[in-house]
Amino acid sequence: MERIDLEGRPTVGRIVFPGNPWPAGHAIEEFAWTGRIDENGNLWFDLHLRTVGYSADGAPKGTGDEEDWASPVVWQNYGRCTLSSTYWGEDDGTGFLAATPGKMFQLKSLTPQRLTADPLPLVDADQLEFLAFNIYLLGHDSVADQEVVFTRRPDGTHDIDWSGRIALTYVDDTEFRHRFLVRNTAALEYIRYPATLSPVEAHDLLRAVLDAPELFETGLVDGQPAWVPKQ
Repeated sequence: MERIDLEGRPTVGRIVFPGNPWPAGHAIEEFAWTGRIDENGNLWFDLHLRTVGYSADGAPKGTGDEEDWASPVVWQNYGRCTLSSTYWGEDDGTGFLAATPGKMFQLKSLTPQRLTADPLPLVDADQLEFLAFNIYLLGHDSVADQEVVFTRRPDGTHDIDWSGRIALTYVDDTEFRHRFLVRNTAALEYIRYPATLSPVEAHDLLRAVLDAPELFETGLVDGQPAWVPKQ
């Protein structure tokens, strides 16, 4: 996977699309970091991001001759960005594989934790239908070659540096020629687990994939069982 240089990365709470008409990027209106433990005991992290309107900070003047990526008019036609593994349904994106039984995610560690998804090149074109995240950008496009780094802060939240590559598949361009860079701060909101598990079984799974099970207690999220942060 090609590492994206984060020099000049966005300020906290923004997403940048290098080369688009807004060099400082776009403010993030919605952001969520959540988790899921699957039937095999693996821990997955989902991220959901939605920006304010593209022109919220003003609309640059274009020449009318720009390619779509550099055209303010084209961007404004599509309103805002949604980048998510959950917005279109949890079965529509896998998110990041964060941990497997015995190989824990270190939530309490001060060492940055790095995860990846969908490295390039893709094996075949069919993979475009089964990527870890979906994106609405200039239409329903595609994201791959993603990396996210979680760095714990003293208050227990995490700085999140998230990057990846974009293909404008809405207009049938399957080359991942564009990039996105995100910097935000968030806390892990909850970790869902299968409803077929007893609390004891669910706790055993949590202990196998997370170094901080003591920070969570059983609860419900949208009527489904989940580990939620202790109050």
